[in-house]
Amino acid sequence: MKDNYDRSISLQCPTCGGTDFEQNDTEQVKCYRCERVLTKAELREANNGLVEAEVEDLKAELLKDVRDDFKKMFSKWK
Repeated sequence: MKDNYDRSISLQCPTCGGTDFEQNDTEQVKCYRCERVLTKAELREANNGLVEAEVEDLKAELLKDVRDDFKKMFSKWK
C-alpha cells in the first residue's frame, strides 16, 4: 500500500471561482479576482462540497489499495 495519501484542495471563491486569496491577521480573506471579502468560516462552508468529494475519492483509493494488498497477501498462502 502507498505510504502517502496527501491531498491538496484549492478552495474557490463562491462568487467567481477564483482560487487566490489575500489573508491578513483577521478571520477574513479577500478574493484577488473579484475582491469579495469572506470570513475563513464562510469560505470553508462554501467549499464543503469540494472537500467532501475529495474525501470520498480518498476513501475509494484507500479501500482499493487495502483490497489489493489483502489479495497479494493471501495469494502467497495458496
